[in-house]
Amino acid sequence: MKNKVILIILLLISFSGFTQNLTEKEFVILTFEMERNKDSHGTFIYYWVAELKKYDKVDEYKEPKIYSLFLHEFYGSEQLESCCLGKVSYPYAMTTGTEFNFPENYSEYLTELRELVKDNRQKIQVIKKEWKDGYKEKVTVYATTVRGKLCECEFGGDTYLTKGDRISFPKGNYEIIKNYLTSEKRILLFKDFSDFDYANTDYRTGK
Repeated sequence: MKNKVILIILLLISFSGFTQNLTEKEFVILTFEMERNKDSHGTFIYYWVAELKKYDKVDEYKEPKIYSLFLHEFYGSEQLESCCLGKVSYPYAMTTGTEFNFPENYSEYLTELRELVKDNRQKIQVIKKEWKDGYKEKVTVYATTVRGKLCECEFGGDTYLTKGDRISFPKGNYEIIKNYLTSEKRILLFKDFSDFDYANTDYRTGK
């Protein structure tokens, strides 16, 4: 499946009732994989989305708009629905009223999408940090170019992100775009993420 155009087809997943009018876009999913030599078990993984848009009168790309993308199911279904309705979402808020009534096969959908992203990503930067006490950290940044739809909305909490930030959840089918990151899109290819605050979840894997 690697390096091929792939379309996720989910026959049983339904987002009925989520009424935000979404259009298909071309964008880049950024994966940040962070490893530490101490106080860490597994690799921390964070996902973001970058949109490349050109200026109206100049054939050049603007500074990319980058916002959080949630590809792991750690939030309540009402927060997903709120975002897809264009309302403020609180994905880190868990209460006695939190629901988990996700569309059928939603967990499998996210798993397949993460695999799609990983199998077709391109390394764009490696960030290494060292401290005097022997601590080391390495962050590898990958880019996966896709075509699909996103539920995008305002973040309403104060955990990891800042209130008012934009966040997003994937919706529907995704297709890989080949040969997208060309030299003309160097504003993203050569963007320095050394000072980028990529920690938007606490997900880690031992794999």
